[in-house]
Amino acid sequence: MKPEELAGYLRSLDEAAEVVEAIDDRRLQRRRGWDLSDWRYEPVPWGVRFVHQGKPADGRTEVLVMLGVAEGRVGRLGGGDVRVVLSSFGG
Repeated sequence: MKPEELAGYLRSLDEAAEVVEAIDDRRLQRRRGWDLSDWRYEPVPWGVRFVHQGKPADGRTEVLVMLGVAEGRVGRLGGGDVRVVLSSFGG
């Protein structure tokens, strides 16, 4: 799965949890039609970081998914309020 595709899919922490499970379970990936072979994940405070490492010339891409914090709404966020950040390094 390309980084842009993953970033477009991730709209909640529930969806991020599905991807984490699929990274650890190749059968689940096949059932969903996903190829996450170049992906790994790292838990971070309030979310998860997905790291894509393709060919060395491609560099590294990260997709960070974390709870969104809107001004004046701390503690009152709905289940779908997340921030998704796509970053590329090198390549």
